[in-house]
Amino acid sequence: MISEFNLKLFFVKIIFIFIFQFEVIASSKLDCKEKAFYVNNVISDASHQDLTKAKSKAEEKGRLIAFNQLLNRLTLRNQIKDTYKIDLNKMTNFIKINNEANSTNRFLGSFDFCFNRDEVVKFFKKENLNFAEVFSLPISIFPIYDGPSGYVFLDEKDKWYKLWKRFLNTNDSLLKFKLSTGNLSLKRSIKGKEIIKSNKKVLKKIIKNDLTKRILVVILEPKLGRFGKYQLKISGKLYNESGEFDQTIFSKSRNYENFNSITNLNEDLLLKDVSELVYVFEESWKKNNFFKEGLITFVDLYIPIQRMHDWSNSLLLLNNLPYINKINIIGLKADVGKVSLGFQGTNNTFFNILNEKGYKLKQVNDEFILIKK
Repeated sequence: MISEFNLKLFFVKIIFIFIFQFEVIASSKLDCKEKAFYVNNVISDASHQDLTKAKSKAEEKGRLIAFNQLLNRLTLRNQIKDTYKIDLNKMTNFIKINNEANSTNRFLGSFDFCFNRDEVVKFFKKENLNFAEVFSLPISIFPIYDGPSGYVFLDEKDKWYKLWKRFLNTNDSLLKFKLSTGNLSLKRSIKGKEIIKSNKKVLKKIIKNDLTKRILVVILEPKLGRFGKYQLKISGKLYNESGEFDQTIFSKSRNYENFNSITNLNEDLLLKDVSELVYVFEESWKKNNFFKEGLITFVDLYIPIQRMHDWSNSLLLLNNLPYINKINIIGLKADVGKVSLGFQGTNNTFFNILNEKGYKLKQVNDEFILIKK
């Protein structure tokens, strides 16, 4: 059970050395080598009599905002200090300007920032910040309201569903959430009671429809609690790809004076609860996927060769993965090659990294086959 607390957003005040220089404008997010170190759509503005200096100041402010977002995304928030003395310019590979507008003395822009992984990791190590950089496989978010008139789900007009949609539109984390959607046929084929009771077939059907790998069912339930108290309960239950229960991520209840007060949903309070639930899930994900320099795992990997460049492209892919420690070529034939890999972290961490690069592993006994998705 998670006790109630006020979730704080950590916007770190960073003292940094800013050196103005010409920066390459990248064409897209694909230009940034590591997606976890790419922060997009940062809005920043600044004023100055000299418009060039106004633009420079806006980029400077944007870089600071972006680095704060990066810290919150990759590190545990309770480990972040209020101030750091660093050179943010050195940590930035490039800035991409998406949109800009200006008057005679003011510049307003939307920026993307690609941070240099090596420089950021050096900073993390220096400051003893544990960090993760592995994105999750897609996770369905399925809001369901267990209200006085029955179960409400997949309803664009439902307040609980709309709150999740609003929150996920701005969520920036290593967890890749996807709000469940469904056509009329799907809605008619599933029942709220089956979802509440963790029916595996129904949960698998939703996961298949959403094209995800897991599902987080988030339940909002007004109820009569112990000692006659009225309560609004929120819970988040995680299920795997087979629809089997994994764990309860979150559970919390608020007390109210009467039944009318709990059915008149307060959006501001509910958004805080949504933020708290996701925060708990995110921090747990980071802890389970910390970059562990001393933990080396070894696997044997087969690389199928169907086209001329399959072998060289696969070796290039593996050499460029951030967690790879060692690659030994064991054998090479016309249709297949075999390598032994040493990487930092667990098998699950390695699988998630490959997934982000568009590949997956098929396990055969104790060995794996690299497959392009």
